[in-house]
Amino acid sequence: MQFVNSLLLTCVLFFSSDKVAFAQVHHQVDAIFQAGVAASDAQKSFLESGTGSLRSNRGGLRWQQAIVQIESDWSSSFSSEVMLNGYSDGHKHLGLSQAFLKYQPIISSRVKYRLRLGMFYPELSVENTDIGWLSPDSYTHSAINSWFGEELRIFGIEASVFQGGRKRASAWSWDAKLGLYKGNDPLGSVIAWRGFSSHDRQSLFAERLEFAPYPSVISPEVIDHPAWVEPFSELDSRVGAYLGLHLRYLRRTQIKYYYYDNFANPNSVNSQRLYAWRTKFHSIAVQHQVNKSLAFKAQILGGSTLMGENFVHVDYQAAFAQILLQLTKRSKVSTRVDVFDVNERDIIPEDPNNSHGSALTLNYKYALTDSISIGSELHLSKNRAVNRLQLNIAPSQTEKAALVILEYRY
Repeated sequence: MQFVNSLLLTCVLFFSSDKVAFAQVHHQVDAIFQAGVAASDAQKSFLESGTGSLRSNRGGLRWQQAIVQIESDWSSSFSSEVMLNGYSDGHKHLGLSQAFLKYQPIISSRVKYRLRLGMFYPELSVENTDIGWLSPDSYTHSAINSWFGEELRIFGIEASVFQGGRKRASAWSWDAKLGLYKGNDPLGSVIAWRGFSSHDRQSLFAERLEFAPYPSVISPEVIDHPAWVEPFSELDSRVGAYLGLHLRYLRRTQIKYYYYDNFANPNSVNSQRLYAWRTKFHSIAVQHQVNKSLAFKAQILGGSTLMGENFVHVDYQAAFAQILLQLTKRSKVSTRVDVFDVNERDIIPEDPNNSHGSALTLNYKYALTDSISIGSELHLSKNRAVNRLQLNIAPSQTEKAALVILEYRY
């Protein structure tokens, strides 16, 4: 965590330095506040040290979240973004989810470039495109992007080289990215032990993410790991990297490919018994606007993660497909289907890691005004995690949740 703190301090000092002459600073503040009513038939949530895959197994009134996003233009080339999240559940209730600086100079060349420095998500999602990395289409995110929200964050720098199609009279635009980072070594631990989940809660800076106290995990005779992880820890001083390529055809079709590898040393462990996990994956995301009213989104993820001397080693795959229909100017519906799978490859059968499942999400939103909207959502998940047997819980579960959410945007 010392590296992460130093990186954030560097960001602050950079903009307070007298080496850069800034024009008048412009700030844009956007916010989302969500609250509503929930009904749930699910296992005890992982946020409460349970084995459930949903955010909550409780019904009644719910404070969903509050997100404040501050975008600041410091000059024609320099800008920054800061995201603050507030929740009523989890280990922390208020904190940063992203904070980064961006440098994008105005140049005459057809091929342009930009840099990002700080704490941020790679732009690998076509689902989470709203402010604060929310989805504009559902309250429950896909299994893929729920996992990214839990465990994935970049603490480093990203360089982009891009070219729009207009200046060269082409329908195609492209954007190539390279990211270098530290501070994301435990990535993979949650899906290996708990499996994939579906929700909209993002882990905050320096937050602890709980999971059930599986005996095989916490026992000194087996894994000897706490029943929690601090996902943004730096444990081995190695630099991770990712490559990304975005292709866009007019304003109709977008394709995003990413390869991520944190290059972690799986034998690195700290005094809290947190391990570094060698985690790598490929991701392909597609968005296509069929016409003004109908759109399609999909993403496929495949990778592996390794901890210790093959103590925990799994392959994982997940995918979703989503159809979005704009009914009127103020109302829209979406339907999403998820599938996800984790397969064990390690040498410790006492710690089973196999899990799989599927989920269906139906969402309807209606904008009462430009600032206020109301929505309803049904989510159904059928999942199986073999390690639930250790806690005398049936491995196969069907979990259901219904939400009615009132949203205010500032």
